[in-house]
Amino acid sequence: MIEHTRKIKNTSHNKTLKTATGKRKFVIGIVSVPLTPTKKYFKVCGDSYIASSHISWLKSQGIETIVIPYDTKDLEKYFNKVHGLYLPSGGAFAGTQMEYYRACKKLMIMAMKENDRGNYFPVWGCCMGFQQMLIIADGKDDVDHFLQKFDSYNNLLCAIKLTEEGKHSKIMNGIDDDTHKKITTMKCTLNNHMLGITPAKFKKNVMVSDFYKIVGTSSDRKGREFVAIIEGHHYPFYGVQWHPERNDEMNALVRFFGNEVKKNKKPRYTINQVKKMQTMKSKKVDCFNYSNSLYKKCTFFWHKRTSEHNKKLCSAAQLAGDGSGGGV
Repeated sequence: MIEHTRKIKNTSHNKTLKTATGKRKFVIGIVSVPLTPTKKYFKVCGDSYIASSHISWLKSQGIETIVIPYDTKDLEKYFNKVHGLYLPSGGAFAGTQMEYYRACKKLMIMAMKENDRGNYFPVWGCCMGFQQMLIIADGKDDVDHFLQKFDSYNNLLCAIKLTEEGKHSKIMNGIDDDTHKKITTMKCTLNNHMLGITPAKFKKNVMVSDFYKIVGTSSDRKGREFVAIIEGHHYPFYGVQWHPERNDEMNALVRFFGNEVKKNKKPRYTINQVKKMQTMKSKKVDCFNYSNSLYKKCTFFWHKRTSEHNKKLCSAAQLAGDGSGGGV
């Protein structure tokens, strides 16, 4: 549909209206990630976390976030408040964190139904979130065996090889020429994943390939090709196996997603309304050691008053230089 824009006389009334609407925000629901139970300092820093880079990345486009606790019994209540969904990166592998996986699956089904009703509702998945999207599309809840292993951890930089479908995809045609050229010709996409899927397995899986198209691929250190970008055939769902949110030169991706979110027709919110939606206590911590040098900062959340949060141990976890403190 082509939108028609017409000039409106710049009266004081129009100025007031513009100012009022300018203060209203689109809001993304971002699912919190459970801390890893096997880590030494499990739960002492909170009940869940989100790498702060995801939140600040969205905020750079004027999009606010509300955190959806992965263990909430009121997923629908959170879903009904937001204009889109974001599944972030983290270390909550579905096989050991089924409660988290089930929350992502329920939210994805809600997102599909919302789009089916005619309300544009986009979804973005990053790294672990990308992987959840694939497992969910497979339809078998095969959290233990669906994904494959790759040597693509520890800040591997890759280029993106576009598929024929990818060349005509919404996401690649929705970013600027410079970013398009950069990611397809230079090793500049940041990867930190041990699991993923090969293009061959993707294409053989009818459920997955009917739901998503492969936009682009990359190769790990051993030359094994993995799917790097996906896009829904019929839904505004997008996933990246890498981390554009950790590189300012990749802001074209969040601008694209921001424009997708702004197609949602739900009412927007004032900042005060957004603040009231944030029901959980939270804190942002410098957790470079905590995350084994992956994230400079994480925002931790307490879901209930019975949280096992311990300030002394939390501080020790952040200061430990041996990588033993962790939850990501």
